[in-house]
Amino acid sequence: MMKVKEVYVSVENSDFIVSYFSSNVWANPPQNIHSAAAWILLPRGSSCPHARCVIMLIFQSSIYLIWKERNSRIFTAKASPVSIVQAAVDRQIRDRLLSIPPSPRIQPSFLQFFLAFTRPP
Repeated sequence: MMKVKEVYVSVENSDFIVSYFSSNVWANPPQNIHSAAAWILLPRGSSCPHARCVIMLIFQSSIYLIWKERNSRIFTAKASPVSIVQAAVDRQIRDRLLSIPPSPRIQPSFLQFFLAFTRPP
């Protein structure tokens, strides 16, 4: 099973900074850290063991790249369009999943599982 580093977001009152930009990158972002944790831990209908790991990776990549874009806008006054950040999230997830060697015991691979539920950017 893939181990994904846990995401820790340190924001006053444990609330996410949800802006127009982040809600465009992520269609329905959780409103606070507690709802995000509940969303990750929701039981999925899928019997595939990959679901929770892929969801956590998507969550981690989205937060990281949205925060990186926020910092870029604040400190360098450079802004990227939403489509660029969405493509970066997709690329980061695919790269990470591609780096996990497939297990002959577990089918499908993490990357195959991810690609089955997404469309190209």
